[in-house]
Amino acid sequence: MADFDEVWCIDAGRSSLKAVKLQRAGNGAEIVAAEKIENPGGTEVDSSAAAVSALAARHDLSGALVVTLPSRSALTSFIPIPPVAGKKLDELIGYEAQQNIPLPIDEVIWASHVSGDTDDGEKEVGIFAVRSEEISDLLVDYSQDDLEVDVLTLGNVGLLNLIRFDLRPTRPIVAIEIGSDHTDLIIVNGSRFWFRSIPIAGKDFTQALQDKFGCSEQEAENLKVTAAQSEHAAKIFKEVQPLLRDLVSEINRSIGYFKSRVGEIKIEDLFLFGGSSKLVGLRKFLEENLRIRVQLTKNLSRIRVGTDAITSGIQQEMATYCTAVGGALQGLGLADVDLNLLPQEKQEAVQFQKKKKTVLIAAASLYILIAFFNLNFGGKITRAEAVLAETGIVKELKKNQDRLEELAGADSQDLLIKQDGLLSRGTGRLIPREILGIVATVVPADLVANVLSLRAEDGPEKDSVLRNVEADQEILNGQKTWLAGLDLRKIRVTSDGVILEDAKSKPDSGVQVYDDRYEVVVHGFRYDAGNAASNDQKLNELIVIPIEAQLAELYGEADPGTSRVERTVLAETMLMFLKSEGIKSGSIRGAKPDPTLNHGTNLYPWKIRWIHPPLPGIDSDSETENE
Repeated sequence: MADFDEVWCIDAGRSSLKAVKLQRAGNGAEIVAAEKIENPGGTEVDSSAAAVSALAARHDLSGALVVTLPSRSALTSFIPIPPVAGKKLDELIGYEAQQNIPLPIDEVIWASHVSGDTDDGEKEVGIFAVRSEEISDLLVDYSQDDLEVDVLTLGNVGLLNLIRFDLRPTRPIVAIEIGSDHTDLIIVNGSRFWFRSIPIAGKDFTQALQDKFGCSEQEAENLKVTAAQSEHAAKIFKEVQPLLRDLVSEINRSIGYFKSRVGEIKIEDLFLFGGSSKLVGLRKFLEENLRIRVQLTKNLSRIRVGTDAITSGIQQEMATYCTAVGGALQGLGLADVDLNLLPQEKQEAVQFQKKKKTVLIAAASLYILIAFFNLNFGGKITRAEAVLAETGIVKELKKNQDRLEELAGADSQDLLIKQDGLLSRGTGRLIPREILGIVATVVPADLVANVLSLRAEDGPEKDSVLRNVEADQEILNGQKTWLAGLDLRKIRVTSDGVILEDAKSKPDSGVQVYDDRYEVVVHGFRYDAGNAASNDQKLNELIVIPIEAQLAELYGEADPGTSRVERTVLAETMLMFLKSEGIKSGSIRGAKPDPTLNHGTNLYPWKIRWIHPPLPGIDSDSETENE
């Protein structure tokens, strides 16, 4: 599902192109820019391509881009299927798609949406299919202006998403968008919906006026919306009245068919959208003949209009922009129906680009984390070392404890108990600093500086995405071990190393319990082309052995052949960069991608763990001697 923070949506119709730019704003959205470009003549395809080029010349469209296809381009079916889920649901939808799409399945691109449950307990699924050739031609047209389409949806789906998001209907409604060359009808009933394309559109009204009055197409367009102020209003309305009767008939037929599918429902509201919804007398005629309330869309409730968009005049023509606004809502991840008719490989390329940005941001965050660790704890570690030098006082007190017990009489028993408590608390406060000192010895202070300086000095060529990726890999390979975090927690642990998670739990009789120990977990990632075993060995050399040496210096050598520190290297968790047609260096239209282009390197999560101070039963008598 698309979830961009800011997105452009283009709705290219027969007579004009409408485009809006939306961004998230709290729980809603804001229109920050809008543009309407009249198509310059020529064929419909040529006119749309020219309008897209004009839009690209006026605005920066390099970010996320959604495009709506006219609904007449799609084959749409609504079918009930048994109430299954998961993989079985996908398989059943795929089977039904092959049965209901009247074209060879390999010649179309199709998608589906589960709209809701029927009264019989089945699931109703909408299946939408468009010829692959039509989508391919559209993508070629956009690529001529260096535009990459992220989401390709349908106009009626965009309008449905706007209705659900902005109107939030609680009762069954009908909506019609009267465009230049087709009219979309949508019925919304709770979670279920239904589409139909009606063969009566704005061009039919325009043509009727041209034929009657012998005027140009532009003059006829003006007559449609300004006839109320004309002295010939009655004559104009008389000419379009037959078409309006046909429109009412089609709407009644559609409502009747929908009721036959879902049962008897009461529809009391109809909402008008589209440029031709301003046709003189349309609203009144529909109300009188359909006997339902008819409302013309003039503004939106949950979507703000920014200052720059206001200057474009969008508020005066809001009804014509609603499809584009609904498509943009899908791009922001705010839509109920998430329909994307891009080819699968193109969708994967879009997802890869999003994941690549996320991974690079995560990598940069790790560098910042390490830098923060050094900057924030560098001075504290230095001070901790000074404090550790003073822990000799505590050790001297421990050595004198036996002498104090000999000198103390029976009446001094309470004093000894208090003394033991003070000693344990004093030692416990120093242990976290001691652990920080140990970890600091295996984190090179110049780690971040080295990596960032390489990036600055040997930066990638700016004219090649492939070189960018390869250069970033070289830099990341310069430091294969990342420290991601350090976790400390005070624990109760038995002499054989079993942690008692429940504070009230009691061990078996005779088992020694230590309640002054800490569990230390240092975790991060290894970035290598090897395997778990080779990364495990490297981790041992780079981190575990230095920590073992520090523990031996503080608490004496462990038992021969016994490790105090546990280490774990998991199998690779992901690829830093995946194979993608998006990583190219000057491909030619129609040329097949090189399957060998795979710039992937594995990430291996790792974890280091030990109990601090070490337990006597694990490391022989070294701790006892130090105590």
